Amino acid sequence: MTEREAALTKEVDELKEKLSHTQRQLDLLVRHVFGKKSEQTPAPHPDELDLELEAENEAIEGAPPAPAAKAKGGSRKGRKVRAALWPEHLPVEETILVPLCVQQAGELYREIARDVSERLERQPARLIRKRLVRPVYQLTGEPHRPPVQAPAPPNIIEGGSLGVQLMAGLVLDKYLHHQPLYRQARIIEWESGVKLSAAALCQSNGRLADAVAPVVRLMAREMWAGGVVQLDLTPVRCLSREHAGGSFFGQMWVSAAPGGDVIYHWDKSKEARVAAGIIPAGWSGILQTDGGSELACYLRGGKARGQPPNITRAACRAHVRWKFFEAAKAGCVKNARLLKIINTLYRIEGGASLLGPAGRTAMRQRRSVHIMRGLRRRMEAVIRDERPRRPAARACLYTLGQWAGLQTYLEHGEVPIDNNGVENAIRPCALGKKNYLFIGDVGAGERSAIFYSLLGSSLRRGINPGEYLHWLFTRLPVTHPKDHTKLTPAAYAAMHQQTAPSPAQAA
Repeated sequence: MTEREAALTKEVDELKEKLSHTQRQLDLLVRHVFGKKSEQTPAPHPDELDLELEAENEAIEGAPPAPAAKAKGGSRKGRKVRAALWPEHLPVEETILVPLCVQQAGELYREIARDVSERLERQPARLIRKRLVRPVYQLTGEPHRPPVQAPAPPNIIEGGSLGVQLMAGLVLDKYLHHQPLYRQARIIEWESGVKLSAAALCQSNGRLADAVAPVVRLMAREMWAGGVVQLDLTPVRCLSREHAGGSFFGQMWVSAAPGGDVIYHWDKSKEARVAAGIIPAGWSGILQTDGGSELACYLRGGKARGQPPNITRAACRAHVRWKFFEAAKAGCVKNARLLKIINTLYRIEGGASLLGPAGRTAMRQRRSVHIMRGLRRRMEAVIRDERPRRPAARACLYTLGQWAGLQTYLEHGEVPIDNNGVENAIRPCALGKKNYLFIGDVGAGERSAIFYSLLGSSLRRGINPGEYLHWLFTRLPVTHPKDHTKLTPAAYAAMHQQTAPSPAQAA
């Protein structure tokens, strides 16, 4: 073969590789737009894995059986069971239907039985005018004395015309149910005939955010006082006349403590300096992040700060799993095998969920360490056998690049296996973007971050966010700033746990 033929053959091979890569990218895009987003895969059979990964077999054999599917149906018994689950405190509006013949000649009939059926109904919201009257009194026999009057109760918005319950509902609908304020104003007008301008609602919303901001800052200090924090960010389009096209992509930075509060921070940039402003100076602990470039730049010390912070990074295994999942969907048999091994690590975590940090560390050292070693050997073999642009090799190269962070959770039981805790905290903001599409200005982004922090922390602690907002808006004006620690979602949840009756008392 001549040199020209060899060069042509090499060029043809490269073009085929580029074409194959382009086709895989097209298939990935089609699956992303039209396919299922779930990453669920069938559990592997114990005999499919090699003997060198015996810990995998133990995890598979010890996995709890899948719950049996519940039978579906609309039988009379099922309707009675559903009716029995409705709360007893719901008011009952009863309607008795009497046949016309009985109404005309009731003395000729007697009732022998009744058929009762119930259905849930909803009434439109009802607005009321809550009038506060403060009479002024004067002593009749001593008119020279100054008059007396009951002091006005403090309000979270001084001089505001909206009640606490209404303001809590507006915040809840905007930041949890993703209804913009102009839609809420239209709904109120349709239901009650009261016209509230969207500008007035926005102004009240901004003053509310300023009032509760100290509580959120206190929540952030308490979160960073812990040793483990998860951090991620998501883009949000923001309107601005200063940018070409009238808008730009700002960033909602989200940090969360495992099992604790979640704090949102809005900024126009995704540079590493923003992370340096969010994370307290001198903080030392474990920061769990994905492989994003902005967070990696921060952990390397950035360009301006020079020395890296005293922080240990924990990587996200869910992002690693997604790489192998996409490669397996593209038909890579080797990656499908590696994906089964990663799933085994997750099944081990399912058995360790009820253990404390020390127990999880011991279980991971006993079972997960061996699987990680076998996983690395297999990935190195794949890299040797596959071309670098193949999906199998790309997934393995990404995983090996994150390997030091992936090892962190093996030695620290308080660190989750992945960053899904903060990913789930981002979900309300991501759902909101699909509804309101953009935020009005930079100040609106900061207000959104404040309310997302309160609502997200309430949901993570299992408390009713609407009831918490009403309680917060009522208590905040009469609470001294040094006692704001008693107004956080954590304090509210602890208070309700103390006042809630135990199962034995309820019985």
